[in-house]
Amino acid sequence: MGAVPGERRPMQNARPMTNAQLADALCDVSVPLREARRVHLATYGILIPHVFMADVLARVGECLAVARMDGSAAHAAEVESIMGALEHGLAEGERETRNVIALSFARDSELEIFFRELRLLMGPRTRAQLHGG
Repeated sequence: MGAVPGERRPMQNARPMTNAQLADALCDVSVPLREARRVHLATYGILIPHVFMADVLARVGECLAVARMDGSAAHAAEVESIMGALEHGLAEGERETRNVIALSFARDSELEIFFRELRLLMGPRTRAQLHGG
């Protein structure tokens, strides 16, 4: 039986997503995050995932604020893409990658003024990382 075009097949012996791959995925969907990573690497010389995730959370907050003010579809789409990358990281990431998303994005987001709005945009894996579940 042949493969169906467009069908996703699980890769055998696939390695889980690393923190660097998560950062790449986030930077692929957000030019400002690409710049944030560049500055981060210039500052620290290495990717510090929990610190970079603070930049991701801040960018999501900025996008939500702009989208709320002017209805920017581009900013709303950026948030959706970022949230998709994080959800994928929780599904396919190695343990440390899942911890970075859980602790430094999901749980830290609960302290943000935009949390109620963000919670509605979280996928099931991201929502499951919240203190309230």
